[in-house]
Amino acid sequence: MGFRTGSYAKVWSIDPKTDTSTLVRLSISRKDKQTNEYVQDFSGFVSFVGTVAAKKAACLKEGDRIKLVDVDVTNNYNKEKNITYTNFKCFSFETMSDDQPKNEPTESLPVVDDGEVDDSGLPF
Repeated sequence: MGFRTGSYAKVWSIDPKTDTSTLVRLSISRKDKQTNEYVQDFSGFVSFVGTVAAKKAACLKEGDRIKLVDVDVTNNYNKEKNITYTNFKCFSFETMSDDQPKNEPTESLPVVDDGEVDDSGLPF
């Protein structure tokens, strides 16, 4: 799957830098269908950028699993050193807790045919 929106990642280390930036080492793996073993697609340091993302990332613990929601990859070339730097950034993510089912909503949904519909807020 690699580093992209919707990828599930495992957190290995957390290093809060500032109020708007937290550096997290994470890895993303996929299961090889032929060997039934996990193959690592991505491993590296990702900057969690923005007040909300950085604060939320700073609260993560080693071993946590997260789902990447809004990510970006940039690179820049340093002509003097003849090196290209690649920067991985995450602006939002979801935590995957063990007590929460992954595919079910966390809020209770209203029951259909549960009585009269409140139409007082409708314009006509």
